[in-house]
Amino acid sequence: MGKKSYLIAALVLVLALSGGIYAYTYTTGLGTIGITDPTGDIATVNAAATQPNWDSVLTPVTDTLIFRPNATGDESGIDEQFPVSGEHWDKVDEEAADDDSTYVASDSPSWKEDLYHIPDHSTQTVGGDINYVEVYMVCRATDNFTQESAYAHIKTNGTEYNGPSENVTTSYATYSYQWNTNPSTNTTWTWAEIDALQIGVGLRQPTGGQYTRCTQVYAEVSFDAPPLSGNTPTDDLFEVTEHSGYSGDLAVRVYLTNTGSLQKAYDYLNMELYLEDSEEAGETPSYQLLTLQNGVATFTLKDPISNTHTLSVTGGNYTLTSRETSEWEEGWTVTPELYCEATQR
Repeated sequence: MGKKSYLIAALVLVLALSGGIYAYTYTTGLGTIGITDPTGDIATVNAAATQPNWDSVLTPVTDTLIFRPNATGDESGIDEQFPVSGEHWDKVDEEAADDDSTYVASDSPSWKEDLYHIPDHSTQTVGGDINYVEVYMVCRATDNFTQESAYAHIKTNGTEYNGPSENVTTSYATYSYQWNTNPSTNTTWTWAEIDALQIGVGLRQPTGGQYTRCTQVYAEVSFDAPPLSGNTPTDDLFEVTEHSGYSGDLAVRVYLTNTGSLQKAYDYLNMELYLEDSEEAGETPSYQLLTLQNGVATFTLKDPISNTHTLSVTGGNYTLTSRETSEWEEGWTVTPELYCEATQR
């Protein structure tokens, strides 16, 4: 029996147990299924004309992340470091440049180079398509320059590349070079290439007998990916309409039917559901919370002031499992499938 057949069978069972009910389910994954109106109906439940835009959860935003040195790379050729203890990479890894407190330096007439490893990326913070990699260095000369004395330096796919050489002033300043594509492939950077990337600097004397110092090195990666968390999309879900001849109370229940698929995309999801004229609408808070954990929200319509009542998502929030959808488990979805029923209370 196919998936749709199982769902129809389940809905028929619900009708048989409820009695005297017309039910309607709106399921974005399987389409819309209508149930024939039985004798003695007390209410109808229909999908609202508008629905929350769940695809908006996947809308990419442009973001950046900073990667700082965390280990010695394939080169430690720069002549000097201060302090002399430790490694070259820990002289340039600080979040805020500490100027002459820690640095690497060279007074060599020829270029000397350092490379540093950076941490692997985490799909909790980055993902999607990479726009560029930009390597920054904060440098100064110990005397006025007569030649360029610093450049950004990287190694990717086994090959080293340099940015343009810079004329470095006697005050610390930031210099950078941006690679929009991977220079070894001339195509868009991949996250595997970011994980394997080494960043660094090339230094030489700015003028005879003087030093070029570098106190900070880091890489900025720009990318487009869905936000890790945000506000739940809002809009109407169902219209609950009481039969004109029915004067009793109603219990309205909303069921989340595809929790398993949602859990492959979301770490957390809640929806604040609001039903017009319900007893819950007059309480604080005025909504019922539907989550991946509880799977159902219940409302009571008692002596309502009208025959039609709109059930809506008015708020909530979510957190995705990661920002890289290609790493989500097969069968994921970001779109809840909801079934609503109205029964005599």
